[in-house]
Amino acid sequence: MNPPKYDKIEDMAMMTYLNEASVLYNLKERYAAWMIYTYSGLFCATVNPYKWLPVYDMEVVNAYRGKKRMEAPPHIFSVSDNAFQFMQIGMSAHGRMDGWMHGCTDGS
Repeated sequence: MNPPKYDKIEDMAMMTYLNEASVLYNLKERYAAWMIYTYSGLFCATVNPYKWLPVYDMEVVNAYRGKKRMEAPPHIFSVSDNAFQFMQIGMSAHGRMDGWMHGCTDGS
């Protein structure tokens, strides 16, 4: 098992010992504290609470908007906002890269 400082850790990829028992223990501890979202590296794991929690209203959406992943606790809104930001960056950089590649291939 991991040292106590890793109890309820937000990103399980940071654990010293990453194994099935440690993952299940961490998810159980976070679930007991109604922290249903947990990162595991690039992924966001969710434990279904089987009850309605006030984690999907506009106040929560706004709390995650524009923030980097580690600036707020794990949440599906963080994942979706980061994906949207990367999509915008990729779309804006895509045209510049195409122009550069065209210039390299036609001798300009």
